[in-house]
Amino acid sequence: MSATTDKIQQLRQHLNFKARIKTSDERTFIGVLVCIDKQKNTILANTDEFRGGKAQEKETATRTLLSLHSFFYIDEQRFVGLVMIPGKHIVKVEAEDLSIDDLYT
Repeated sequence: MSATTDKIQQLRQHLNFKARIKTSDERTFIGVLVCIDKQKNTILANTDEFRGGKAQEKETATRTLLSLHSFFYIDEQRFVGLVMIPGKHIVKVEAEDLSIDDLYT
């Protein structure tokens, strides 16, 4: 039971941080991690959806400790706001930004 509690505490530390989620249908969502449940259904707020193209990495001109690279997308981007992503469709979850979003703290 202790291991579960430790993992929950670790997950709570990522709440209100920006996250990038890739889904099984090749879409990428970037938004603020608000909630996740036992089935790994995830809720992101203030979310942008990227479809069609894959993310390509581009070095930034000004390097900081928190972000050495930025990402840009070739194809379609749209703002979707608050979105729930079913856990069965999630392929990968990454921390997009280590700064806390003031909107949700």
